[in-house]
Amino acid sequence: MMNKRGCYCGIWDKDPDHFESRGVPRGYCGFCQTCKKPGHTRHFPGCVPYTGCWCDFHYRLTSLIHPLAIPGALLYFGAIAMGVFLWFFLKA
Repeated sequence: MMNKRGCYCGIWDKDPDHFESRGVPRGYCGFCQTCKKPGHTRHFPGCVPYTGCWCDFHYRLTSLIHPLAIPGALLYFGAIAMGVFLWFFLKA
């Protein structure tokens, strides 16, 4: 049932009544738990055992903010490395 996005939109092909009864528009498999716009139900972007529903904007935002997601980990690591770099050179 999974697709390249990693969501559950494949259920539309198997059981369209599942989403239609909940008012989900075609092309989506749920509603964003942050902004309530149509979104996709998928695994949390970090290494947390949680499945939720996000629109594409909030899914990307969550992956950037959460330190256990790969983009977030790189962002936090870069910020820490920059802080150490600045502390080391401004101290001298």
